[in-house]
Amino acid sequence: MAFFPVKLSLKWTGTTRFFRTIAAFVAVLLVVLIYTASPAKASDHQDTTFLATKLTAADLTDLFVFESPTNSNNVVLVLDFDPLIVSGQTRPFDPNVLYQFKIDNTGDSVEDVVLQFNVNGTGPGQNVTVRGPSSPSKVGTESALVSVTGEGPLNQSFTTSNGLNVFVGVRKDPFFFDLERFFQILPDRNYNFQPNPAAPFQVLSFRPAGEAQDTLASFNVHSIIVELPRNLLGSGKIGAWITTSVKTPRLRNGNFAQIERLAVPALNELFMDFKDHNNSNLQTPTKDALNQSQFIKAFVNAIGRPSDIADAVISVAIPDVIQADLSKPTGSYFGAQLGGNFGGRRPKDDVIDVTASVVFGDAVTGIGVNTFPDLTTDNVGPNDANFLPTFPYLGNPL
Repeated sequence: MAFFPVKLSLKWTGTTRFFRTIAAFVAVLLVVLIYTASPAKASDHQDTTFLATKLTAADLTDLFVFESPTNSNNVVLVLDFDPLIVSGQTRPFDPNVLYQFKIDNTGDSVEDVVLQFNVNGTGPGQNVTVRGPSSPSKVGTESALVSVTGEGPLNQSFTTSNGLNVFVGVRKDPFFFDLERFFQILPDRNYNFQPNPAAPFQVLSFRPAGEAQDTLASFNVHSIIVELPRNLLGSGKIGAWITTSVKTPRLRNGNFAQIERLAVPALNELFMDFKDHNNSNLQTPTKDALNQSQFIKAFVNAIGRPSDIADAVISVAIPDVIQADLSKPTGSYFGAQLGGNFGGRRPKDDVIDVTASVVFGDAVTGIGVNTFPDLTTDNVGPNDANFLPTFPYLGNPL
C-alpha cells in the first residue's frame, strides 16, 4: 500500500480520463449500495467556523428524502440543523433564518418547487410558519417568500391546509459516526483545528469493531420533518437540496441571501478543504459543480488512487443534489441514478461507508490499486432505538 502525500490543499489542474465504463461501475457500486453493512459518516456538522460559533441555527447537518413507510403515496423530507444539542438543553430557534427544501423536477438542478419554514417570535411562545410547496418567485441564492400554507407549534406534529404533516422541533440526531477518529485522520475537517491543522493521514485506520465510538450518540438536533403526497413535488425523478438564508443589507428588497447549502452527505466534508466550504455554500448546485468536481479529483489524486475513482464519484454525486424517482415505490441510496429505484436517502442508510468503500476500497471493478482497507468503514452502525417506525421517524430527544 503506497503512502500518499500529506498535503491535500492543492487545486486540481490536470485532465482525467475514464479508465472503465460507467456500466461496469454501476453494476458493482449498486451491489455495494444494497449490501454494505456499517456506516462511516462524516456529514455536515459545524460546516464553517462562522456557522459553528456564530449562527448555529443556520448550520445544516443532513438531508433525507425517502418513501413513506406508512403511506405509499407519500414522500418524507427531513432537514436537520443546529447540531450538538446536549440532553436537557433548550436551544431557542432563530426567527431570522429561512429554511428551505428546494426541488428540481425537470432535470436541470434548478429549483421548480420550494418548501419554506421560519420560526416566529422568541421564548416559549415560538411557533412555525410553513410556505409551499409552490413554484419559487426567485431561484438561485436569493429567495423571496411564497404563500403561507400552514402554521403550528414547535415540538408537535400538525397538518397544513394542503395536506402536509409537519414536525419542527428537537429530535435525536440520526447521524452515526466515529467523528473523533475521522478528525484524527483528516484534522483539517475540524473547525477547532483551524487555521493551522495538523497534517492529514498520520492515522491510517478507523478504530476496529468494539472500540469504535459513535461520537454523536449523546446529542440531539433540530429537525424539520415533512410528509406529503408525492405528486406535490412532481411525478418522476427529482433532485433535492436544502438551504438556510438570512436577510442582509445587501438585498434592499427584503429577500433572503443563502448562507449554507447541503445535499449529498460528506461530499464537501471528505473531499474539500475546510477553508473552501463557505465559497461552496454560497453557490447553487449547478454553479458549484465544477468546483466540487475539481476537489474530488484533487483528493483522489493526492491519495494516489486512479482518476477513474473520482470519475465514478462525480458521475453519481455531481451536481450536488439527492436524486429520487417518485414513480418508484422503494429504493436504495443512489438507486435513482444506478438501480432504477426510488433512490433518495433514508436515516439508516449507510451513506458514508458506501462512499468510503469506493474512494479507499475496491468497490469498483478493476480498481484495486492503492486501496486502504482500514479506511473503508468506521465500524459504527445505526442504533434502532434512535428511530421511529411512524412520523416523525427520527427518535425522541435525549
